[in-house]
Amino acid sequence: FLDRDGVINKFKGYITSYKDFKFLSGVKSAIKYANKKNYLIIIVTNQSGIGRSYMSEEDLNKIHSKMKNTLFKFNKSKFDDIFFSPYYKNSKIKKYRTNKNDRKPKNGMLLKAIKKWNISVKDSFFIGDKITDKQAAKKTGVKFYYKKKISLYKQVRLILK
Repeated sequence: FLDRDGVINKFKGYITSYKDFKFLSGVKSAIKYANKKNYLIIIVTNQSGIGRSYMSEEDLNKIHSKMKNTLFKFNKSKFDDIFFSPYYKNSKIKKYRTNKNDRKPKNGMLLKAIKKWNISVKDSFFIGDKITDKQAAKKTGVKFYYKKKISLYKQVRLILK
């Protein structure tokens, strides 16, 4: 499991279009390495910018589609799924105020991914950059690693050796 903002891409506030999306060092190679080791790559990301009306779900899906295409073009790497939480408790749009279980630190996105992909919790790990990522992993029983200040490729190689 990977968080998105701050782990896969440079975090600089709300990313509302792909032109603002910048892969961090070693991400593409890390994903390819994990693919070769037969790990599923599942992205779990809070995206309250949708609930805050900074962007739409369609905008987010376009970003993720371009992200996926860029990875594949670079080295044929891929992520298997993305789970996102568009919720914001004060959203003007009712449907984005309602789901309280997906938004990290809750673990709804992780549980949905585990069920959908029949994932072994004991053989999984989660790399995130915030305490909410760690809390969601802990509630699920998934090993957690904070994103280090080294390339993600180096970090994933250390974890998977």
